[in-house]
Formats: sequence, structure tokens, C-alpha cells
Amino acid sequence: MRRPFMVAVGAVAAVAVAAGVYARTELGTLSAQTPAQLRFVPDPAHAGYETAVTVGDPARPGVYAVQTRLPANITIVPHTHGEKWRIGTVLSGTLYYAQGTTFDESKLQALPPGSVIVEPQGVAHFARTKGEPVLLNIVGEGPASTVAWPAAKP
Repeated sequence: MRRPFMVAVGAVAAVAVAAGVYARTELGTLSAQTPAQLRFVPDPAHAGYETAVTVGDPARPGVYAVQTRLPANITIVPHTHGEKWRIGTVLSGTLYYAQGTTFDESKLQALPPGSVIVEPQGVAHFARTKGEPVLLNIVGEGPASTVAWPAAKP
């Protein structure tokens, strides 16, 4: 029960730090950013992950956008998200992704650049990167949260 809670707290804290320091713009502001202008910060809850907030504040209610770098050769255990919705786009690398509450290598689908992932609230999923890093663009309706599966029961 304590581990899922700590994972969720760590993920929210990391996103909040990134948002507070590096949030670029709100939806009502016309803006453009080049990749060189994005400021990626390490995610203290996930070794090797880096996130750049591009729109809004993932720690607050409302629409947000982030880019997340995933290192090569990692396994992302089954988890869910607390946002009402999230849409991810693979920008570079290949993400191996599946829905389910148990990690099963045989279910992983290769998602090359340009692939889109729709993650409704509370739907368990898992992933893996292989021999290359993966860059994701994620847009969601915050506040953002990640909860390890199985979810802690009250």
C-alpha cells in the first residue's frame, strides 16, 4: 500500500517541480518553442527520465503538455493515471506498449515515431524501451498523477 502512494507522490512532485521552474506558456498565449529551447529536468521518481513542461502546469487542474525522454532499455511496470485523459505521441524512438494489469512481453506493440496513445483515466498499461531512447509528447488534463498497479485500496 505504501509503494503505490510513494510512486504517485514522487511523480506529482517531479512534475510540479518541472512545471514551476520551466512552464513555458498557457493556452491563451501565442508561442513557439524549438527543441533547443526546451528545458528538460530529471524526474526524481524515475531514474533516467527527463521532462520538459511546454504548456500549463501538470500539477494543477487544466490542460498541460510535456515532453518526456525515456532512456533505452527500461521496463515500465503496469500503472494508471489520475488525469481525466492523456494523449501521447511518440516523437522519436520506438515505444513498446500494451494495456493490462500484468506485464506481458507478448502483448507489447511496437509504436514508432508518429504513433498516438490515448490513455483514459484509470486504465492500466505498461511499456518498454529497447535499444534506443524514446521521446514522448504528452497532453493531458491535470492534475497529473501516476499510480502503480495494483492500486492501493483504502
